[in-house]
Amino acid sequence: MARRLLLPLLPALLLALAAGCGYQLRGVDGAAPGFSDLRLRIPQSEPGFEDLLRRRFESAGITLHAAGDPAARDHPLLSVGGEAFSGRPASTTVLARAAQVTLRLSLRIQLVADGQTLIDGENLSVERTYYQDLRNIAGNREEAELLRSEMRQELAAQILRRIEAAGR
Repeated sequence: MARRLLLPLLPALLLALAAGCGYQLRGVDGAAPGFSDLRLRIPQSEPGFEDLLRRRFESAGITLHAAGDPAARDHPLLSVGGEAFSGRPASTTVLARAAQVTLRLSLRIQLVADGQTLIDGENLSVERTYYQDLRNIAGNREEAELLRSEMRQELAAQILRRIEAAGR
């Protein structure tokens, strides 16, 4: 009898335990940040990063305005520097060719609100290492591009988390 009563409650209990320990699905942004509007200054970077950043902020409930928008001049200014992308061999084969490659994507951010610097030129970076198949050069290139796209998404998430922390 008790089993029949407790069995329907088990999924709700597991969900509460998972939420209580901080579990969160990948790509789902957490608590609402302290800012509802920000001005964004970003250089002409790789295509799509600004759009990715805008989508990520909009899903978190933050409206991004252009840095020069006179109607939004009272909002905090988020400056995002250009991307720095690099790759280096992590290990080599007996023929002195790269067997593993480490990719690094980094950028610098700064957040200023009401003349006060909340984030002062902080560097954010993401690294990924992948195995390079010496017989499939085209596949290696595609894997590197896929990793670069994932790294951009991770950087956008890092920026949002950093903004959330500064808004508290």
